[in-house]
Amino acid sequence: MKIIIFTENNRAGGMDTFITSLINNWPIKEDSFTVICNQSHPGIPYMANLLPDEAKLITHKMPLNWSLGSKILTKLPFLVQRVFRQSFRILLSPLQYILIKKLLKSQDGDYLFSVNGGYPGGETCRLANIVWHRLNNKRSMHNIHNFAVSYRKIFSFYETFIDKQLERSCNQIVTVSKACSNSLMVRPVFKKSNKILHIYNGLNNKSKVNIKNEIRDTIKIKKEDKLLVMVGTFEERKGHEFLFKAMSYVYQKHPSVHLAIVGAGSKSETQRINEYIQKYTPGKNIHLTGFLDNAYHAIASADILVVPSQDFESFGMTALEGMSHAIPVVSTDHGGLPETLGENGITGLYSASDNPELFSKNIIYLLDNNEISRKIGLNGKIRAEKFFSSIEMAKKYQNLL
Repeated sequence: MKIIIFTENNRAGGMDTFITSLINNWPIKEDSFTVICNQSHPGIPYMANLLPDEAKLITHKMPLNWSLGSKILTKLPFLVQRVFRQSFRILLSPLQYILIKKLLKSQDGDYLFSVNGGYPGGETCRLANIVWHRLNNKRSMHNIHNFAVSYRKIFSFYETFIDKQLERSCNQIVTVSKACSNSLMVRPVFKKSNKILHIYNGLNNKSKVNIKNEIRDTIKIKKEDKLLVMVGTFEERKGHEFLFKAMSYVYQKHPSVHLAIVGAGSKSETQRINEYIQKYTPGKNIHLTGFLDNAYHAIASADILVVPSQDFESFGMTALEGMSHAIPVVSTDHGGLPETLGENGITGLYSASDNPELFSKNIIYLLDNNEISRKIGLNGKIRAEKFFSSIEMAKKYQNLL
């Protein structure tokens, strides 16, 4: 069977990990994979590194609503930007439909996975399912990795139409957590659908990269120094400001602890991160490592993994990566994170996403209690191996075919 995975993305991260994990652990070795992605996606080199040699990667240059006129739009107020981008979504869709039809027709696949971020997310992801169904009436799945948002009133006519077409066109709508599935209920069309289910992500640690350095080598700290690590792009939803607020309390009791921030962002996002550091934790041991291709392996030497997410955290792949290394995880309780972490205080620690002081107390508790920290880390590893196997994840997706 020839399986096509169609995705649209503008940030390297969890969706790339999912796609490569799915393919690397696919149970039917005779099946072949072709991944189709926008050429502007910054995660392409990372994904290409993790894909098996026999998988095919195709990139395209079709115009996308979030990239069209981006340099000009960023100078406008945020609400104005949103209106323009949603307008572009509608105006570009006929052209995208034609280009996607031509692209999919040239591949002659047997099954389509459309891997989307949030919902509505990438417009080409939605159109791919619709085109696929009209092109050959073959089976397809729409895969959602983050929360859905409700209709914007002035565009509701278009959103309702596309939702209906998508729901009719695909065989399953698969999300990554119960919380993610529940979020789709803000879209009236999906309230009546019997096609929605969830499959938890599995962890993929296969890489063709020769891992030489752990994060302690990267930031040049000693083995005995206490190290906290956060992994995430510099989006506001990831909670950097919340974390630095929490760390201001942590540093009062543990002034020598190190915090490594693994991730990257735009120039303005990086500037904002540095402003937060100066505002809440000036002069402290804060290290910005930038994006690391080997982040999963690099974090293995951390004492604590922190996940301060504030919004749109549908699963928590970073938390799972920490758990798999037996690193205790301190997170907020947003979205799907409790589903990933399990029982609070046993396999991880999580607290309200609007309470940085309580978040800091969880960190301090682990720093002060080495044996408890070690036990929570080991419990997390057991949970990760039991419930979040990438092999089992791939089997569940394969069964849907």
